[in-house]
Amino acid sequence: WEKTFATNVYGVMLCYKHAAAQMIRQGRGGRLIGACSIAGKRGDPNSAAYCASKFAVRGMSQSAAIDLAPYGINVNCYAPGAIHTEFRECMSATVGCVLIT
Repeated sequence: WEKTFATNVYGVMLCYKHAAAQMIRQGRGGRLIGACSIAGKRGDPNSAAYCASKFAVRGMSQSAAIDLAPYGINVNCYAPGAIHTEFRECMSATVGCVLIT
């Protein structure tokens, strides 16, 4: 949980915070785009921490959009779906696996 939230939520928050501060100083508005996921729109099995972190990014982006609109700063996040790879199949398996390339 801590590592997932530190990367997915805290990392996005720090990017928004520092980029927005610079955009406000420059006075020309701007755009912030965060990495969400389809997991930020619905839960998935065995993915509670990841889904919760992406829901948080989505909510944080919506709130930041409201807070930063007066400065001409748009905030959005994109939500791609999973790409079916050998790693994804391994993570979906009911037993653990190790991928060696």
